[in-house]
Amino acid sequence: MEKKSIDDLLDYIENDEKKNKKDDNKEDKKEENEKEDQKVENENGEEKKKKKKKHHHKKKHNNEEKKNEIDGIRPNPYRDLFNWKEKGIEINNSRFQDNSELRLIGNWEEKPWTQTNYPTKDIDELFPNKDWPVGIIEEYSNQIWRSNDKEKMELEKLREYDILSFRKGAECHRQIRKYAQRIFRPGKKLLDLCIELENMLKFITNYHGIDCGQSFPTGCSLNHVAAHYTPNAGDDTVLQYDDVCKLDFGTHINGFVIDTAFTVAFNPTYDNLLKATKEATNTGIKLAGIDARLGEIGAGIQEVIESYEVEIKGKTYKLKPIKNLCGHTVGQYKVHAGKSVPIVKRDDNTKMEENEMYAIETFASTGKGYVREEGECSHYMLDEYASVEKIRGEKLKALYKYLYGKYNTLAWARRWLDDTDFKNISLSLRQLIDQGIVQPYPPLADVEGSYVSQFEHTFMLKPTHKEIFTVGDDY
Repeated sequence: MEKKSIDDLLDYIENDEKKNKKDDNKEDKKEENEKEDQKVENENGEEKKKKKKKHHHKKKHNNEEKKNEIDGIRPNPYRDLFNWKEKGIEINNSRFQDNSELRLIGNWEEKPWTQTNYPTKDIDELFPNKDWPVGIIEEYSNQIWRSNDKEKMELEKLREYDILSFRKGAECHRQIRKYAQRIFRPGKKLLDLCIELENMLKFITNYHGIDCGQSFPTGCSLNHVAAHYTPNAGDDTVLQYDDVCKLDFGTHINGFVIDTAFTVAFNPTYDNLLKATKEATNTGIKLAGIDARLGEIGAGIQEVIESYEVEIKGKTYKLKPIKNLCGHTVGQYKVHAGKSVPIVKRDDNTKMEENEMYAIETFASTGKGYVREEGECSHYMLDEYASVEKIRGEKLKALYKYLYGKYNTLAWARRWLDDTDFKNISLSLRQLIDQGIVQPYPPLADVEGSYVSQFEHTFMLKPTHKEIFTVGDDY
């Protein structure tokens, strides 16, 4: 090997050091680049995690919304209709309500409850565990064995969904009518009172399309008018001290109809008139049962009503049941589901059957005891058996589609369309009526100058016992 000089060796070492330094710089730079890349990667990773977390939260939120919808819990858009603080109304937790101004309507007693006075909670907030109040339970007097029969108990379980819907709807009705009994007073326009009641109904039921809400228009028929009157837009009728007003409205949950009514009167002159229908309705419910004959129930109701008389302005009137009005079965999305319960004696041997739902309503009158159509129509309903193929014209088709989607086979009021795109529908409505697509239900009235009262409850003939859903402290 060639021997190198000291100078050559020094040059070699110097060059080698420079090379190593250069390599070190490269390594440092590489390390810095790697750190920078790692930093960017970490930041991207965190961003991805955030996005993933946000997506997961959104997905979870959507799932919760879907779950809430399934469970019947959803935001209530009608809460703002009742801002009590702005009206200067004090809210408390007392259940008591003095109904002494109303004849034969009991006070609401002080008991444990979760609602406020005035109402600030809807039905799902009041009963988050879905433990809707059970109605009044009555055994079948002639079939006591049913209450402990295991087979009947199992059959009853098959209707649990329906029963819970009826109980929920009945509690909604109690909450709403308690409020109605506070606001229905002489000097107020019936139109305003009905709108306020219907707004409360939307709030309490958390009205949601066809799933739940009002099952037919608010009836507030006055004096000789027995049924099917609610104010149309522009009606300025004012409730008077001497009026006899039948307040008849319905709720529904999942289409299962609750139909119950009472009479609003302020003048004690009419006490016997109200007592007659209150007792007659309770008698009809007592006589009702599996295998009970409808004609015999009508006879029992008639006997009660005709046992009463009332003196008005020095003249005594023997009360009569209105023979062409009656109680009826109720069903899913059907206020009248087929069978009729007469309120006079009839040769009708039709039997009540297991699992049927009934609304027993009775009417007592100082008039002839017979009603006929009178006045401007406000109640309508689609005929479920009509041939819709005959509908011609886009406007008519659009109206029918709206009515079917909104109300299905439930009744509706003409004024409910005032805030929609179907305001001026008189001609279109007339055409649908002429074609048999829509059925009108005009007010039904006895002779002018007479007075009619009404009371009504809804109950079910369950396999083991009878459950009266709609009874409250009031009636």
